[in-house]
Amino acid sequence: MLTRLERAFHAFFRRVKNGETPDYPRFQGSSRYHSFTYKQFGNGATLDNGFLLLSKIGRIAVRWSRPLEGTPKTVTISREADGWYVCFSCANVPLQPLPATGQETGIDLGIEAFATLSTGTRIFAPGWYRKAERALKTAQRRVSRRKKGSNRRRKAVTLLAKAHQKVKRQRQDFHHKTALALVRANDVIYHENLQVRNMVKNHHLAKSISDAGWATFLTILSFKAVCAGRSVIAVPPAFTSQKCSGCGVLVYKGLSVRWHSCPECGTSLHRDHNAAKNIERLGQSRRGGVAVVASENRESPACMRESVNTPPAPTS
Repeated sequence: MLTRLERAFHAFFRRVKNGETPDYPRFQGSSRYHSFTYKQFGNGATLDNGFLLLSKIGRIAVRWSRPLEGTPKTVTISREADGWYVCFSCANVPLQPLPATGQETGIDLGIEAFATLSTGTRIFAPGWYRKAERALKTAQRRVSRRKKGSNRRRKAVTLLAKAHQKVKRQRQDFHHKTALALVRANDVIYHENLQVRNMVKNHHLAKSISDAGWATFLTILSFKAVCAGRSVIAVPPAFTSQKCSGCGVLVYKGLSVRWHSCPECGTSLHRDHNAAKNIERLGQSRRGGVAVVASENRESPACMRESVNTPPAPTS
């Protein structure tokens, strides 16, 4: 908590120095944060025969999802809708390189199709949030009707949190499976360096972009590539959809135009397929230059989350 307080005041003084709107740090309620971190493994958080020992808390049983690998550095305890979880950040995690396939691909992330490969393969996402909107609306209305501070409201909040958690886990499961399939099939994967934070400012597309979870998917893809000894390279997204993959001529078209037809060379294919081919070609041209190569960062810590056998505390 002291670290968060220090960061808040550092940000406040930085804004004052730069002449920006300061916004003095405000008091945060007890339900503001749902996690805390032990900055050094062994200093407040240790392991003993599969049990987690936390200072001031005691000995806690843990349901391990997999063996701990590497050297633990930090331990984060977090509360979710269905219980408590512990996340270990480890260094020197051994790599598990996959055999080379000799294949490369470019991926174009979109809304109509979650991803389109340079081979023309299209990967569709089920649209988890939109399917669950009716149930989420009912759960949210139940919370709004309860009296603040009552036990019934806390129970309704827990049910709402579990409904959102289900959607989140469905999305994460799809991301992990899709990323694993791409890493297994390709040695090098090229994608656009998307600024998702800026893209969700478009109120017409914000819900669909958030439901797709592009930023989370790219993070998962990069970490899986690190473990498998693969490379993930980000390229500038400018004109990847407008440029013809056959001759390189710019063919301007709006977002509603989903088919690319080049008047110069006659190339005719789906807009996203055309973009994926341009992404792959641009990435191949930048292989020896400035590029974001995930497999080069072998010091990136790996995170491991485990379930702690402690009942969840209701939030309001």
